[in-house]
Amino acid sequence: MQVSNPWDVIFDAGEGRVVLGVDFPATRRAEAGFPDLAARIGPSYSLLLSNPPPARSSQRAHGAAYVAPWIEGIRQDGRQVAAVLGCCVGSVYAAEIVEGISQWQQAPEVILFNPQLPSNVHISLALHREISALSSLLSDDELERTRKLATEICQSVACDITDLAVEAAEAYWEVSSVAYERVGLGDSCDDKFIAPFDSYISWLAVAAQIDPCPVWENSTAVVSSDYALLPGGACRGDDGDYLIGRSIPFEVPHIDLLRSDSVASAVLGLLASR
Repeated sequence: MQVSNPWDVIFDAGEGRVVLGVDFPATRRAEAGFPDLAARIGPSYSLLLSNPPPARSSQRAHGAAYVAPWIEGIRQDGRQVAAVLGCCVGSVYAAEIVEGISQWQQAPEVILFNPQLPSNVHISLALHREISALSSLLSDDELERTRKLATEICQSVACDITDLAVEAAEAYWEVSSVAYERVGLGDSCDDKFIAPFDSYISWLAVAAQIDPCPVWENSTAVVSSDYALLPGGACRGDDGDYLIGRSIPFEVPHIDLLRSDSVASAVLGLLASR
């Protein structure tokens, strides 16, 4: 799977060790991201942020092909990876990236921020969010029909998450292309609006193919005060066992976790312990 640049440089400390951040750079999010954390941990480490492949849900990408550009990109970089950080569903990919990096160096530290397992709830919430952003351009019937589908996706228990992703992407394309045509955007809406949504849906669907448990069992989770309320949060397996090796709670809401000074201090402590 081709991607022009698998890693974006958030901060370059030169020849020193590298910290990798794995997260989806969504456009409509209020939550803090790894650039916020980088501003607080200072210049001791280079921080690179994952750049998702340009996948579409209809391609039904496979996990190994999806993750391969990230692993190969950092192998070619040549620097020692001190840690891999994962945020939310990005924590699943962080585990797979660590497995790859461990083929040529000591396994990096793994720090997960509110780790989440992907689910149909994530897809439903994403579709609801995008439809709400378009609400002024849609008729009542279009809104009701698409919101009903988003709710059905949330409540689905039988369908594969990959199938649900394709269904959500098709529904969004159908309603959004009409909406953008009404304001004269026409064909230009795909690259600017529809493709980013489809890329995020693919991010969720491919993550569902990956088993992060072997890495998560030896990882540290930094969790917010409302972690248990997040979709796929308070990660427990089907047998009820907690999936993370160690958890460090903070009295910080999810939205501010990566912009917290106390969290940044804890991260620096974990990195220094390597």
